Amino acid sequence: MKKIYLSVLLAIPFLFNAQSIEGTWKLAQQAGALAVGPNQGDGSWWSNSANDLTVRDCFFDDSITFDANGNMMHYMDGSTWVEAWQGVANEQCGTPVAPHDGSGTYTYTFANNQLTVNGLGAHIGLPKAINGGEINDPANAVTSITYEISFGANGELIADIQSAGGGTGWWRFIYTPTSAPPPPPPATYDVTFVVHTDNIAGNVSSDGIYIGGGFVGGNDALALSDADGDGVWEGTMNLPAAGGHFTILNGNCSDWSCKEDISGLPCADPGNYNDRNNLLGGFTQDTTLVLQFGDCSTPSGNTGIIDNAKDVISIYPNPTSDVINISSSSTITGYNIYNMIGNKVMSTNVNASNAVVDMSSLTKGVYFVEVNQNSTLTNKRIIKK
Repeated sequence: MKKIYLSVLLAIPFLFNAQSIEGTWKLAQQAGALAVGPNQGDGSWWSNSANDLTVRDCFFDDSITFDANGNMMHYMDGSTWVEAWQGVANEQCGTPVAPHDGSGTYTYTFANNQLTVNGLGAHIGLPKAINGGEINDPANAVTSITYEISFGANGELIADIQSAGGGTGWWRFIYTPTSAPPPPPPATYDVTFVVHTDNIAGNVSSDGIYIGGGFVGGNDALALSDADGDGVWEGTMNLPAAGGHFTILNGNCSDWSCKEDISGLPCADPGNYNDRNNLLGGFTQDTTLVLQFGDCSTPSGNTGIIDNAKDVISIYPNPTSDVINISSSSTITGYNIYNMIGNKVMSTNVNASNAVVDMSSLTKGVYFVEVNQNSTLTNKRIIKK
């Protein structure tokens, strides 16, 4: 009989370790879901408070899905918690910063109580925590991170990583499973960058012109081409519709020394390395962006942002605090307004060339107005301030 009891007791840890991580997880809605300290499981240096569930709600609503085929998806809904090392002036809810923005292709392995996530920018918990230290620049993102995994009494997934305090301290992240279906991947559209190089002093680098930084990726994320040698460089990349910052580089320089200098100009964001703000707020269809290297002005004979669809709709004022006017050269049969995650928040039938829309009941943020003209749909981005 003692041998039987012993066999049962030995089997218990085996069953516990075999628990699956497949499914969708969110950070536990509790104080201490994020914690850091000198030893594993010790949150004496810092841990999130109950109040952080509200202050950092954009982070606590992010979800991570592990499927049965070894694929991982990180869904951030266009907003997450960003810190100063990611280029913002203060810690805040904001647009995810590439490559830690969930837009990559990620895989995972789970064996012997260790979870390894793979892909540039792949992570759980805080993106700065990597094995043996913390990164202080998005350009230093790694392609693989391993976490020590255990499970709580109520099925919580507990991930520990030794990275804090110069690599001696430990971060702990506590996740709980959610029964909600995995969210759809964020919408993406093709963005074509057309860059005029008239303002470059001297010659274009032998490496060529690149688009990178912000939500686009590293310094060499998109190589442009000038096949006809006219000094206008072009290239297309599929990018998240939520939008973000980017920059233009004259050459392939990993230290960013060859990026354009637009500091002090209206299209530069001083809180984000003076990267361009042309695509902040998102876009709703394939877009062509015509730019001048080192300048915010539009090259002669061009328009700046071209939505690749016939534009017969005018919506103003934008931004707005309350009311917008929709004006068209043809009859408007209706309009829908969607928030950033695709939920329809307003819808009205119209039979006129003009419509007045009261948005005062909506919260501040970015919305998409879909205007119907006899089954022809036009999308416009509007900011409610």
